Formats: sequence, C-alpha cells, structure tokens
Amino acid sequence: MNRLLGWLDRVMLALLGACLLVLVLVGGGQILLRELADIPLPWATEFSVVLMIWATMLTGYVGVRRDSHLSADFLGLAMSERKRALMRTLALLLSLVFVAVYGWESRLVIDAMEGIPFTSMPATQPLLYWSLPVGAALMALALLDKLWQQWSGVRGAA
Repeated sequence: MNRLLGWLDRVMLALLGACLLVLVLVGGGQILLRELADIPLPWATEFSVVLMIWATMLTGYVGVRRDSHLSADFLGLAMSERKRALMRTLALLLSLVFVAVYGWESRLVIDAMEGIPFTSMPATQPLLYWSLPVGAALMALALLDKLWQQWSGVRGAA
C-alpha cells in the first residue's frame, strides 16, 4: 500500500506542477496575444477555471497525505495521548464519511450538467464536475491510509 501511495504522491505532484505551468502559460499567453497581437483567446478563462478546480480537488489528496489540512489541534491539548488518538481517529472517520457522501452525491450534479456546453470550449460541464468524485476518491484513499495508521497506533497503545 505504501508503494502505491508513494507512486500516487509523485504522480499527483507532477500533475499539479503541470497544471500550474499550463495555467501560467495560458494566462500569460492570453495577455500577450491580446495586448501585442490583438488576438483574443476566448477559451482561456473557462479553460483556466476548469484546470484550477481540478487542481484544487487533486490538492486535497496531497493535503491529507501530508497532514497539512486545517484542524483544531488545540482542542486536544489537555487530553491524554490515548484520548487525542481517539479524537484523531474520530476526525478521520468523520472526514472519510464527508468525502464519501459528497463524492457519491456529486454524481447528481454531473448528471444534471450533462449536455450543457461551456461558452467557449468544445466540452460539456461534466468535465468540470468530474473533479468532485475523483478528488473525493483520492482523499478517501489517503484518509483510509491515515485511519489504518491511526488505528494501528491506538490498538498498539491499548
């Protein structure tokens, strides 16, 4: 499992780096072409929004893997180590339920957007909304790994 997640970590970081590079190139290219050659890129804004949303959803996986997501750590300062571990396990379980529910329910949004085109891109709206279940599945995978590590630690402390 660690080998798979390590590989996935590298793929995600490479993909996110590529997204950033493409966003900079498209944004810069749009400005330069419009200002210097009077050539507009009507698709650039929509494309950039879609790419940014995909990058945001994929970054959720990286945040979970690195434990760099927001949390209220101060709540457990007065607790014993065991109680803090149980609170962390509960937080991981609740997070897993949350991403599972929104990942599953996002299919309704995808279905509702089917056939609705973007204004200036030859694609339909589900292209944007597929980022929700994909991001949720990746975060769920990372949360399951964290939960397994946490559960092993809590069980070992008993």
